[in-house]
Amino acid sequence: MIRVNNSLEKRLLTKVSSMYYDQGYNQQQIADRLHLSRPKISRLLKQAREVGIVQISVVSPAENFIELENALEDKFGLKEVLIVEADPQASGKVLKKQIGTAAANFFHRTISNGDTIGVSWGTTLEAFIDALPPNEIENIHVVQALGGVGPPEDRAHTTDISRRLSQLLNSRLTLLPAPGIVGSTDAKKVLLSDRQVKTALDLFSKINTLYVGLGSIETNPVLKPGSHEIPDSLYNEIINSEAVGDIALRFFDIHGNSIVSKLEELTIGITIEEVKKVDTVVALAGGPGKIKVIKGALSGELIDVLITDQLTAEALLNT
Repeated sequence: MIRVNNSLEKRLLTKVSSMYYDQGYNQQQIADRLHLSRPKISRLLKQAREVGIVQISVVSPAENFIELENALEDKFGLKEVLIVEADPQASGKVLKKQIGTAAANFFHRTISNGDTIGVSWGTTLEAFIDALPPNEIENIHVVQALGGVGPPEDRAHTTDISRRLSQLLNSRLTLLPAPGIVGSTDAKKVLLSDRQVKTALDLFSKINTLYVGLGSIETNPVLKPGSHEIPDSLYNEIINSEAVGDIALRFFDIHGNSIVSKLEELTIGITIEEVKKVDTVVALAGGPGKIKVIKGALSGELIDVLITDQLTAEALLNT
């Protein structure tokens, strides 16, 4: 440790440190009061830390999971992991609300002027939008990254999520005016030739941040018997494949490899290849039913930021 040469120097270091850390003065105010230059104050504060007059420690609250987040980031090469506290007795709806709130905080911390934000669909993304306060930021563009799935009045519908996000930000909005799953390849060709559809699809390459839910085979509403979203033949094809889950209805296996299926040919929305080109893909998913799909997405390097719960994070770390 560096030593202070005399008591007068020590007194100055202590006074400057107390004014800055205890009394809330900024460096310029201290400089004005003590008739010193601002760079001099900055050097004194640095010296106070070096000699031990100022000792800074980070105290993590009980619900903070910094070590676990760091471990997951290191293991899977992620830009960031955010973990919320898990209550094994809580309902899935409560967990989604917690993850959605964490995602809203991350969103407002990281959004920047000029961003083009893509969104998919799902109830966890719905919880994310529900938790977002209005915040007008200049030059933001929201893009719907998947055609409509489910009843149009559903708040988890991609169109609704995209529109609500754009309203909260008072931003530009480009919707994808097409179903997420069409009935035939001919119908898809017709839709892809539509000018508005083509405009939305062309914007996928401009998306720099994509917010997605991760759907598991067991809980994906599209794959529920009687959902009428897909015919039984396609349902059976996916169920009997090695798929563990999907991003925007693009299914993949436990290693993150795309599942080749007829459903792939009938889906209108961002592809796995396009997802991989996005600078930051933010995945919102948690709960025991999502462990395999998160593992697959991580193994395939399909996501960059993971927002999940403590128990899911611990399970992923041990896989």
